[in-house]
Amino acid sequence: MESFRLNHRNDLDLLKGIAIIAVVLYHMGISRSGYLGVDAFFVINGFFIMPRVTKDVADGKFHYFSFMEKRIMRLLPLILLATGLSLLVGYWSMLPDDYENLSESVIGTNLFSNNILASITTKNYWDVSNDYKPLMHTWYIGILFEFYLTLPLIALFIKWLCKKLHIDFYKYFIIAIVILSFISLLLYCNPSAKVGEKFYLLHYRFYELASGGLAGIWIARQRKGTIYENRILSALIFIFLALLMFVSIIYVEGQTSEYSPVMGIITNNKSLIPQEILLLSTVLLTILFVICNNIRSQLISSLINMKIFCKLGIMSYSIFIWHQPLLAFYRYSISNDFTTFFIIVFLVVVFVISYISYRFVEKKVKINKRSRVIAIFAFTIINGVAFAIFMHAGVVRDVPELNVQMNNVHRNMHADYVDRIYAYDKDFPLNNGKTNVVVIGHSFARDWGNILLESEMADKINLSYIYKIDSIYIPRISHADYIFIFDWKHNVPKYIWDNIKPNADVWGIGTKNFGESNGIMYKNRYRPDYFKQTIKIKPTYFLINNLMKKEWGDKYIDLLSLSVVDDGRVVVFSDDHKFMSQDTRHLSEGGAKYFAKKIDFKTIFK
Repeated sequence: MESFRLNHRNDLDLLKGIAIIAVVLYHMGISRSGYLGVDAFFVINGFFIMPRVTKDVADGKFHYFSFMEKRIMRLLPLILLATGLSLLVGYWSMLPDDYENLSESVIGTNLFSNNILASITTKNYWDVSNDYKPLMHTWYIGILFEFYLTLPLIALFIKWLCKKLHIDFYKYFIIAIVILSFISLLLYCNPSAKVGEKFYLLHYRFYELASGGLAGIWIARQRKGTIYENRILSALIFIFLALLMFVSIIYVEGQTSEYSPVMGIITNNKSLIPQEILLLSTVLLTILFVICNNIRSQLISSLINMKIFCKLGIMSYSIFIWHQPLLAFYRYSISNDFTTFFIIVFLVVVFVISYISYRFVEKKVKINKRSRVIAIFAFTIINGVAFAIFMHAGVVRDVPELNVQMNNVHRNMHADYVDRIYAYDKDFPLNNGKTNVVVIGHSFARDWGNILLESEMADKINLSYIYKIDSIYIPRISHADYIFIFDWKHNVPKYIWDNIKPNADVWGIGTKNFGESNGIMYKNRYRPDYFKQTIKIKPTYFLINNLMKKEWGDKYIDLLSLSVVDDGRVVVFSDDHKFMSQDTRHLSEGGAKYFAKKIDFKTIFK
């Protein structure tokens, strides 16, 4: 087998520097395609790792546990530092449900499996709620680590098989990786695959890392073709990569595609090129970049000589680790509106912290007895604390605003109130003199059900809940005196109208919103005006509320108007000092009781 030589390359430091800037700007909401920087990192990581593993396995010098220890000690110290500090900051700033979620992510991140946790819980890479999660971005490290786990096992198995069959290891290892990469690519291109899974799970990403690895083996075997020496092509590849990651000309400002009563107006700002094509193009261009002699390009040489981008590339792991916790906690406790001044200050702070982190943590960590003991101790303590917080439902103090007490805590307590309505998914009882009421719809309909249960009507009605409109519920609907639906009136199926009682009333349940983060309010809990705080919500909710009211006419439950104070601001706390909502969308017990007192039910139940 030919020798493998992969020397340090400044041009790859440059690309890493560009890619990490793109990722940071994406998480700030500035570069909409900046997430593609992660795909460039996947290719580069495969480029460096696979040739080393392949050579050592081929030479019989590979030691699996030694290799994994090096990978762990490369990644873990900064992770432990970031997760530990996140728990510390979260202790002061976060409400129970959010702190519980953070503790869960701490454990997932420290076990290099936050990608798997995200695929089970969040499921949607593009969910806005991810902006408020300090460790959301560590899904990338999970995929990377799982690649480190599996690649050597694949190589060792093929080496064992080839030895048994007396065939060439190198040849059949390449064939195996190509086949696995092709399968991974097919899985990624499968239109029925969930978008979240495509981003979070290794088997959808394997081809990116493996293709970089194959390019690394090709380079290491000193095969030089025309493409390798073309300086013009090197510059063009770099320019196109930068365009993909930064320039918004590939996006078009679309028209409003959906009026979502839960999320607000959703605008169709899709790229001119499908996301799958953008990602695959980034992977292909990065492969071409790593196999080119880019130093010959005057453009790339000039950027390398500037040094700043290469230094950012060298510090890219530290930058990646620190930018999201800083950003998420700022959003959670201060604001999601970024001024130009803030953007500049934030980038400076991130780069300063990352330099300190790189200089005094990354470069200082050596694999020895002392570092092992420290890592094991920190790992045990941080995960132990996180597990205790998780099992205590994120409650670290009394939060009377949410009726939370330290001495009365149990898992899933945050969902108990909202979800109690599921117990009412049943047919009406025989005639008992009460009014039959059916509530139809998902979470906002559940909120209306809780309002009814907290109101003066609770003992006067037979409540039935239906999560999703379906013809199988026609018998139940046909016996209802009042039907409350959370949806647009034009979406209500004809069979509902055809099967209601002649004197039955059908009402629309309105939208509502209480800002983006209760943490912005909670940080002021020691101020005398704490419970007087209000928050400005997006104008789109008022537009949607007016459109829904126009559709439903006088049969509309206008919850939003009952929470507005002035100038587009809504109350955050009820009259008895309870959070209206725990997650700014769905009603807490205090919020349900607030509306139960505000609504004149005599105008509804005539």
